Formats: sequence, structure tokens, C-alpha cells
Amino acid sequence: MIKPMASASAEQRFSIKGLIRPRRASLFAVMVGLELGLLFSVLGWLLSAAPSRTPLAATPDLTPLTREIQGRLSGAIVDPLIEVKPGVVIRSSNVRGFRYEGHIYYYYIEGEPNYDPLSRGLVRPDQVEIMLRDESGAQTIVLYRVH
Repeated sequence: MIKPMASASAEQRFSIKGLIRPRRASLFAVMVGLELGLLFSVLGWLLSAAPSRTPLAATPDLTPLTREIQGRLSGAIVDPLIEVKPGVVIRSSNVRGFRYEGHIYYYYIEGEPNYDPLSRGLVRPDQVEIMLRDESGAQTIVLYRVH
């Protein structure tokens, strides 16, 4: 039987390769870990930047709300007048809003004194969702709801 002889350099190569491979594997694991960490941090940032509420895109037709406001302003819909300060009488819906399909909506008329929560500073602009800006009439009416 012939027994091949191995040189010392071949043994050193095997031992060096044995040392290098675990380092490559650990380097690969570190790189994959860094990439996953970066991916999850970007994903977390995107999720935190997304709006917490979905806009009212489920109601494509806001015509009934426009009719509600115009009916209140014209007097076709009963909307009692209230005195907000001596000598100033306005419709109660301008102060308290009006309920429509389970939500309370507020409005204001641009260029006129208004007493809705946004005009009085009771809510911040980032707390409201503008639903409609009606410029079809003589006055621009802005309809919104509070989150």
C-alpha cells in the first residue's frame, strides 16, 4: 500500500483555511445583521411618519354636507340663533357644529368673523381635517372636522 506523503505546507494551508472560514462567516453574519438593522430602522421610521388616521376618503360625495351648510345659512334648515357676545348673534351651528352621519362637522366663512373652534383657537390646525372648501358661492365656506 502506498501512503501519500503530505507536506508541511499543505497542513498549514488547511489550518489557515480553517481559521479564515469562521472569520468570513462571522463577517457575513455581521453584515447581514447591519443590513437588517438598517432595514428595520427605515421601516420603523416610515411607519412612524405615516398618518395615524386615514382621511375621510371613504366619503367621495360631499354634496350633502354642502347642502347642509347652505341650508343652515339660508334658513332652510332650522338653526337657532345664539348671542355669543353683546350685540353679536350667529347661528348655533357656527359655534357647535352640526352632526351628520355620526360625525360633528364645523365650518367657517372666509373673510367674516367666525366662532367655530378653529377660528377661536380652541383647536390647532393640525388637529382638524379639512373636508371641503366650497368656492362656488359668493362666500368661500370651509368645512372641517376635529380628530
